[in-house]
Amino acid sequence: MPESQSSTNNATGAGAAAEHSGAASALAPTQTIPRRNFILIIAGLMTGLLLGAMDQTIVATAGPTIISDLGGLNLYAWVFSAYILAQTVAMPIFGKLSDLYGRRRFFVLGLVIFMAGSIASGAAQNIDELILSRAVQGMGGGAFFPIALSIAGVTFPPEQRGRITGIFSSVFGIASVLGPSVGTYIVDVVNWRWVFYINLPLGIASIILLFAGLSESKSLIKPRLDWLGIPTLAGWIALLDLGFLNGGSTYPWLSWEEAAFFGGSAILFAAFIQIERTTVEPVLPLSLFKVRNISASSGVSFLRGLMLLAVVSYIPLFVQAGLGHSINASSEILDAFLLPMIVASVMGGTLVTRLSYRTLTVTGMVIATVGAYTLTFVGAAVGTAQLAESCAIMGFGVGMTFSSTFLAIQNSAPRKQIGIASSLPQFMGNLGGTIGLAILGTIQVNTFASKVAGVLTAVPPQYQQLASQYLGNANQAGQILASPQVLQQLLAQYPALTPLIPQLRDAFVDSITPLFTAGVIIGAVAVCAGLLLQGSMKQQLLARQASAAVAKEPEEIPAAAPM
Repeated sequence: MPESQSSTNNATGAGAAAEHSGAASALAPTQTIPRRNFILIIAGLMTGLLLGAMDQTIVATAGPTIISDLGGLNLYAWVFSAYILAQTVAMPIFGKLSDLYGRRRFFVLGLVIFMAGSIASGAAQNIDELILSRAVQGMGGGAFFPIALSIAGVTFPPEQRGRITGIFSSVFGIASVLGPSVGTYIVDVVNWRWVFYINLPLGIASIILLFAGLSESKSLIKPRLDWLGIPTLAGWIALLDLGFLNGGSTYPWLSWEEAAFFGGSAILFAAFIQIERTTVEPVLPLSLFKVRNISASSGVSFLRGLMLLAVVSYIPLFVQAGLGHSINASSEILDAFLLPMIVASVMGGTLVTRLSYRTLTVTGMVIATVGAYTLTFVGAAVGTAQLAESCAIMGFGVGMTFSSTFLAIQNSAPRKQIGIASSLPQFMGNLGGTIGLAILGTIQVNTFASKVAGVLTAVPPQYQQLASQYLGNANQAGQILASPQVLQQLLAQYPALTPLIPQLRDAFVDSITPLFTAGVIIGAVAVCAGLLLQGSMKQQLLARQASAAVAKEPEEIPAAAPM
């Protein structure tokens, strides 16, 4: 028999009646949770979130060692792309399934799938096996990430959700700071395979803690699955992501393969919309997007993901290949972005209970946009201190918006749809990041290639062939500039290439700067989307209390008519 809401947070009074009718919002009343259960649930959810968040950064750190062992450098990017693709597809599907069959059940299932993928990844004997295993991991991550947030949404009182959401958001920043150090230690002291096996004790601990703290009641309503909507949803998302992930790298943008990806995605998307309009229990209810706060917050999440992943992903390359600094310097720059983001995400979780969704979101995106704007002035001669300041501003602004956009969606959704609603911010962020990385990455590669060609035309004729052989390909030139050891070996063997390096670094900086400019434009559009938000968590709570009070008032019995 399917499970439904947590027994620790069953609605009472009018809220219960509304919930059974399917009309209650996520702000429905909840019972007080015993302190022991509160601690166990928070610990279980945070352990699961930390597990998934750290995995990406740990694997990125161990990546070069993994490739040196398994080979397959040409497929290296798919070690990460397969994870993101599977996670993006799985999020809305598992979010909906958790609404229908129980959140704890699918949170645990997601962890089990993730751990199975971790075991397979650690045991991989070649790059193909590793990519497939990473896709399994991504599927599990797409399940337990959004469900963890939906569990918080139906378990804890509305007054506490802002603070809890801020704490949860900080997990991603903490993982980004700790992950590289943990990954380096495991690779140096143990073996790269343990970057995957370490997930097992953490996953088991998360399951035990959640089972000890959270129980779920039974539902007598037999749910209906959207058998047509689920595969069409997965299909159009997968083809869209594959089109952007392969465009300009594996296949030319104007190739028939890319046309097949995007054309197939468009056809399946049209079919999906038609199916969702007619099915009884849609996997992604289109009615959610008729709610202003949900559609506006989804838009902000999409643009924030596009801005965040696309711009920040190029900061390490900018520092190493453009400015000529070490990998440690690029790590410090990223820390300058992440640490303020952690602080701001916790602050945002507290402030969202006092300020309106619009105020917090717009303020955060304005700050992030200002940070992106200051990055456009960074040149080849700039020091790392100025770059770190710009990244800190941007990170702080982005962190402020996490809780407001998430809670604007969660608190505006019907209680029975809180699982699918909770998946929307990260789903839209992943989608925006994938599209942004592809488009802005193409801009960077093409800009750098044209500038490299200009640099090579000024090379003396006797060195033209040598320069073209090692620096003529833009991708190869970028990799050499980003690797101090490779560059040092090349210049030791061919000293005649030394005068070209400063010019190539300037060219690389000039190819990255347009991405920062694009980040400013994207941030400005996100500010406009944030202006569409309305209301606040406090106002929603007061409205809920007023409606509950009205529902409890006895109906007035009219006086009998005189005889």
